[in-house]
Amino acid sequence: MSSLLPIITEILPMILPSTTEVTHADQLKPMLDNEGRSIRDSAIVGKCDKMCASVLRIPPNSWSPIHHNSEQDAIINVVSGTGTLVVKEGFKGELRHHELHPGDFAFVPAWTEHQARNDSDQDLVWVITQSGPRPVGAILTDWGGQEIKTIE
Repeated sequence: MSSLLPIITEILPMILPSTTEVTHADQLKPMLDNEGRSIRDSAIVGKCDKMCASVLRIPPNSWSPIHHNSEQDAIINVVSGTGTLVVKEGFKGELRHHELHPGDFAFVPAWTEHQARNDSDQDLVWVITQSGPRPVGAILTDWGGQEIKTIE
């Protein structure tokens, strides 16, 4: 059986239908609007079961709600602007502030409470890749607070 594995991995891509998906900037669909303080758009969602991507836009002097991504890990890539990723690591963890600039990446583990802040006078744009077919999570009342809205 193990001798068939190399053959199967070579043949499988030829048998299974696959299509490259492209989402242009003007095709982004809003999925979460925090009263204009932050807007999250779906970019590549529901195309496979292992990952998805969205775009987070935060206007100057605004912030995202405090939230976690439930069971999904996330990778953030800063496209433009300078912002702060605030995270609470662990149940009683202190808040840590990470300043992020264009080209920077950040990894946010599953269930980690975090917030994106834009204290600058320019828009902040992040591309967020999560480990599931569509972004999930929950918005919290405060750090360590109750869930007030589920993100699905």
